[in-house]
Amino acid sequence: LEYEESKLIIEDKVVAKIARIAINSVDGILEMKGNIADSIGSFFGSNDRRTAGVNVEVGEREAKINLDVIIEYGKNARQIFNDIQRAVGQNVKEMTGLDVVTVNVDVVDVLTRKEYQEKQQSAKENEKKQNEY
Repeated sequence: LEYEESKLIIEDKVVAKIARIAINSVDGILEMKGNIADSIGSFFGSNDRRTAGVNVEVGEREAKINLDVIIEYGKNARQIFNDIQRAVGQNVKEMTGLDVVTVNVDVVDVLTRKEYQEKQQSAKENEKKQNEY
């Protein structure tokens, strides 16, 4: 039997979930927003809502993370960015041992909390209507 070195493999989707959960603690983020690839993936049932808006590349020792977010009107985008970098970097490092070498944040929209809640309510109502048919 040939000797093989043991390996720990961490899937991209695992790092994406860790990043998404980590930013839940960041003040000023209303939602993670998926891009068109996320929308197509969810249409075909292959995409997980828990990783929408997160794109990662994982190497053997490091990870690059791209996030699409909607921020709350009146909040400081630079502060949100710094908080995201810190939260994601720490959580990914602690849980996987991977160094996060890049965290890119794309602010795709800004909404007041009221606008966001109204959007959520109308989305729920539309979903309810679709389920009735």
